Amino acid sequence: MSTTHSHDSTETRADAESRDPLLHVEGLTKRFKNVTALDDVTFDIREGEVVGLVGENGAGKSTLLNILSGVHSATEGRVVLDGEEVTFDSPTEAAERGISIVQQEQSIVPNLTGYENLFLGRFGQYTSGPKLNRSELRERGNAVLSALGIDLDLDAPVRSYEFNERQMLEIARAFNSAREAENPILFLDEPTAALEQSGRDVLFDRINDLRDQASFVFVSHELEEVMKISDRIYVLKDGRVVDELPAEKATEEVLQEKMVGRSTSEEYYRTNEQREIAPDAPTVLDVDGLGVDDLVNDVSFDVREGEIFGVVGVEGSGKQALGRALAGAADAEGTIAVRGEMVESGSVPRFVEAGVGYVPKERKSEGVLLYQSLRENVSLPSINTPKLQRRLPVLGSLLPTLDFNREQVLAEESIEDLAIKTPGTEALVHTLSGGNQQKAVIAKWLQRDVDVLVVDNVTRGIDVGAKEEVYRVIRQLADDGVSIVLVGDELPEVIGMSNRIGVMRHGELTTVVPAPAGDKPDEETLIEEMLQS
Repeated sequence: MSTTHSHDSTETRADAESRDPLLHVEGLTKRFKNVTALDDVTFDIREGEVVGLVGENGAGKSTLLNILSGVHSATEGRVVLDGEEVTFDSPTEAAERGISIVQQEQSIVPNLTGYENLFLGRFGQYTSGPKLNRSELRERGNAVLSALGIDLDLDAPVRSYEFNERQMLEIARAFNSAREAENPILFLDEPTAALEQSGRDVLFDRINDLRDQASFVFVSHELEEVMKISDRIYVLKDGRVVDELPAEKATEEVLQEKMVGRSTSEEYYRTNEQREIAPDAPTVLDVDGLGVDDLVNDVSFDVREGEIFGVVGVEGSGKQALGRALAGAADAEGTIAVRGEMVESGSVPRFVEAGVGYVPKERKSEGVLLYQSLRENVSLPSINTPKLQRRLPVLGSLLPTLDFNREQVLAEESIEDLAIKTPGTEALVHTLSGGNQQKAVIAKWLQRDVDVLVVDNVTRGIDVGAKEEVYRVIRQLADDGVSIVLVGDELPEVIGMSNRIGVMRHGELTTVVPAPAGDKPDEETLIEEMLQS
């Protein structure tokens, strides 16, 4: 669908098109051994522009940004910045010329204060003898935030920040790194992936406010957002630029087709495959009087065999805390039972043993072992199960040991079932794109054969084609009798996938809305429930 811009971009575009590009990329190619990640890429950024960059996972978006910000070097091609051909050997060199990046996954240090994170790596400019001049840091930090219109408590440790506050701090740090350049360029790689709508609105306001101070490259799988904030949009596919178009001429359908090379399925959420839950279907997950600190209060509900139970709510409603408690990742009061058996709270291993899997919102810190292989990640929850064990005779006894051949087979099955883009089963997970890392998280629970799967923003950072694959897998799991709790920020996704939807507000489950395939609730109905005082 077409989307109306929230900013008046006509004058910006006319002015920009009359000027030479601030950044010109020509014939950029990057090869990793035998894999071509970028192939003859050419594009421009002009002063004051927001340029959108879209493409499936593995299309080359992150590789392009990493080359331009000094993380990688190009195999071929040239980069011209403000009329001068440049190469950057490090992110520091790029930042000195005004180019900085906010990565998809946050890189702040939770135990440091806001101002310490803001100037991390630049402390040398703020030392008085052997000591760090903290008063100067605070003063300078507050000035940076004031100039950007960002309101944060820089004296507080970052671990106390909300997720959207940490994201704003990342943006402030990137802007500060490039502040000495006359025309800074900020690359925003999936900046809204874990933000709720209020945080996204604040981010877009800041970007529009800063157009007279900087240029931006905005990378996101949320196509409506890209069209809303951008002046022009480049589409990458298989490492090549396949199209460039003005944002006001773009539609989601056009962008999706160019990204994946085909039209997306009309039944995007596979609602026609939604399983109808019989009234006498057995209860698999039974939650009674659940409480988590001051975040969740007296929540009770059940989920039946093969049912997808959605959970929605505004930021701070308690939905994330509820999801964590259901997976054993948080201590809780009340009871949680799986197929009639009580499970003691606060222990993920106990919940895994009881048949509960968990796909967390922040996959890199909680969902995968980044520096282990895909094979090891997929098999991890199943290591102590008969599926991956064989018995070897040792001193007259049969001792269980890991069946490496079976482990390899499971990894290969996962790659095929979820279409994971990887050089092979031994690839380290940190080398995979964000979407393929998320698929690895899902894959390990597919192999574990769980009764309950709790998923929190399951398609965060996944492109449109991969989302369709994930929806297919979730439908298949439900058909196989797995009960799924779908915690989500994206209302269309939760509505499209769920049989019933629970609304969280101020820590309480205030209502449960039926969502049968033929009579889905609309977003306005849920939003009204979410916002009632």
